[in-house]
Amino acid sequence: MAVSDLKKRTITGIALIVAIVFFIWVDRIFLPIFMLAFVTFASNEYFRFWHRKDIYPHTLAVLFPIYAITLLVYYETPLVLPMFILLIFVCILSIIRFPGARRTQNFLAEVAAGFFGTVYLSILPVTIILLRKISFAICMMPFILTWLYDTFAYFVGSAIGKHHLAPKLSPKKTWEGTILALPLTFPFTLFLSRIWYPDFGVFDSIVITAGIGVLGTLGDLFESGMKREVGLKDASNVFPGHGGFLDRIDSLIFSIPFFYMYLITTS
Repeated sequence: MAVSDLKKRTITGIALIVAIVFFIWVDRIFLPIFMLAFVTFASNEYFRFWHRKDIYPHTLAVLFPIYAITLLVYYETPLVLPMFILLIFVCILSIIRFPGARRTQNFLAEVAAGFFGTVYLSILPVTIILLRKISFAICMMPFILTWLYDTFAYFVGSAIGKHHLAPKLSPKKTWEGTILALPLTFPFTLFLSRIWYPDFGVFDSIVITAGIGVLGTLGDLFESGMKREVGLKDASNVFPGHGGFLDRIDSLIFSIPFFYMYLITTS
């Protein structure tokens, strides 16, 4: 990577980190609004993937449930009845849309894309909000560890990586970077656990490091798979050196829910 590209990538990354830290710190209604704004732009990239396959999931059938679920979780509202109502709402929209004004009729694919998009794009803001309700430090912990792991994996892979992890999905990812980033991240996991959540011991830190590393990588490769399927290198070019909104949260979509589930099952 050229020096100018690395500088651009670094500046953009720092700006994004500052914005995320600020809104998580402020919390209140600003955090869910920030998360929903981010997810809204990410959904445009998600829809772009499907449109390139000539499949057009209903925009409202994806975004409205995401907004509703996120705000219901934020206000600690029981979800069983609202979730059922949202299911009916999505089904009604899908039926109304059929056969639609598109050239081809892809009812099953559009419905599947809608439901998957709702789950894929809502799980991150929901788990971030739930973690923030515990504390600012606990919410920041998986962010920091995911960023550290990704950074270590990137630089180790660039320096000594020779064996590609998944060359058809992500040519720059290597086994060396993926594996060696784990022991490099572990001391930070142990340190943050000691100062922010003393209930986590050495074993917990090992599991958290491994989970965040493996699932963060899986999230990255999963989004890469969607991009490669439709012939895209990046979801978009919104962030210089970083790609699009989905490119910035692909690892977090998997790693933060893992951290939350591990936290609540061990506490």
